Amino acid sequence: MQLNKKNIIFLSVVAAVYLLVFVYSFQFCYFWDTTQQISKEAFWYYKTNFSVSLLIHPLPDLDITPTGYHPPLITIVTAVLWKIFGYELWVSHAFAFFWAVLLIYNSWKILAFCIPEKWAGCALLIILTESTIITQFAIASPDFILLTAFVISLRAIFQHKPLWLAVGLIFLCGVNMRGIFAGVILFVSHFYYDFYVVNGKKYDLKKGLKLLLPYLPVLLLLVPYFIYYFSRNEWFFADRNGAYYSHYQLPASAAAIVKHLAALVVRLLENGRFVIWLSAACLIFVIVKKKIKLSGEEKMLGLFFVSITGLYLLFAVITSMPFSSRYFMIHFFVLSLLVFRLATNHLPAVKRDDKKLNNAFVILLFFTITGHCWIYPEKIAQCWESTLLHTSYYELRKECFDYIDGNQWDYNDLSAGFCLYGNRGYVEMKQEGKTVKAPDLNVKYFIYSNISNLEDETADELKNADRWRPVKHFKKGCVFITIYKNNAKD
Repeated sequence: MQLNKKNIIFLSVVAAVYLLVFVYSFQFCYFWDTTQQISKEAFWYYKTNFSVSLLIHPLPDLDITPTGYHPPLITIVTAVLWKIFGYELWVSHAFAFFWAVLLIYNSWKILAFCIPEKWAGCALLIILTESTIITQFAIASPDFILLTAFVISLRAIFQHKPLWLAVGLIFLCGVNMRGIFAGVILFVSHFYYDFYVVNGKKYDLKKGLKLLLPYLPVLLLLVPYFIYYFSRNEWFFADRNGAYYSHYQLPASAAAIVKHLAALVVRLLENGRFVIWLSAACLIFVIVKKKIKLSGEEKMLGLFFVSITGLYLLFAVITSMPFSSRYFMIHFFVLSLLVFRLATNHLPAVKRDDKKLNNAFVILLFFTITGHCWIYPEKIAQCWESTLLHTSYYELRKECFDYIDGNQWDYNDLSAGFCLYGNRGYVEMKQEGKTVKAPDLNVKYFIYSNISNLEDETADELKNADRWRPVKHFKKGCVFITIYKNNAKD
């Protein structure tokens, strides 16, 4: 596809957005789950100069509890980059920027393949400015790499690039278990596409083996890893005292299942994503009513989307795993791609009125951008990793700990909620050893923030004036941090 002037503008806007976010965020400390997913485990590889033994079991002396069932590819790569460029925060952000370039390029190639040229640039802008994707890039999350690897793999399937498919699959499945789930479903979808569409339902052993070839490198990496993992750990969640053991237990009751399903639906629809779902529902209604025949690519995308969504619905019923917006970036990408494909290729009434379709895309873009502004009341759990409005947290965090250090408080007297507890060295890559306790109301000081999503009972207790009084309050934008002092510890 040749780039027209309009598409050049859209591409430039997308590139400028990602460049500005990179410049703004390249010194952000690790945030949310990136501390666990990257910093802690990469620190171990870095400090031990890549010990032969993989990090499987907890290291209490280093305060590291690995999620061993997630392949360690990104943590190892991060440690290698630290060895090359130095033990600095910007290294992870620069690495994420490299993947952002790949995401923009490969997303454009897929859109150029799937939809008419005049709409490709607009679709790119809508998809890649979605709040969760942008924010995951800003915090240098492994899930941003996972999404990019999936896009590379999908493009490789459509454009018959086996080498790129092999590379994409290694990173897709090497990031975490969710990537492996996506990789397995992508293989099934690819087999369907190759057998029913490319080969016209004709079985050919040679072509079948050729299809399998790009999947072999990732299998050769994963199979030995999980054999080793099972030989040391017996099963994924053998440690009943592990931090994530409770996530994979059956829900306690039918009411818990309903609540879990509701949480899943919220994460699928929040941050403006509901408009894409609404658009998809309308398009499916028209297609079914008019009996429009779908192409092979559309059937493959539909199969993948239905399968991976069904898998997460199953998880909502059989586990207690908390859902996060980032889990559904691949869902959003595929559903958006389907919406743009169906809208531009299969709606004759809309095709005759480009203005109508243009207006619809403007509405989609508006709701996509407003996704950054979805802030819930204090007692409703917020995925702060999916909105750029969280970024004032970094400044407030520094002010908070500068105040604590300025008053020379003993860190043994400190407790805090999520994102604020733990060893500061893993989060900031400095101040190593200054460790704040996990939530404990029997301490002298408690650092409370709406970022932490504390349990309602804990938040209410901190506001009990008979037991606690605020010592210092920090606030900027939608984020606040308050230090409370325990009256009983005077």
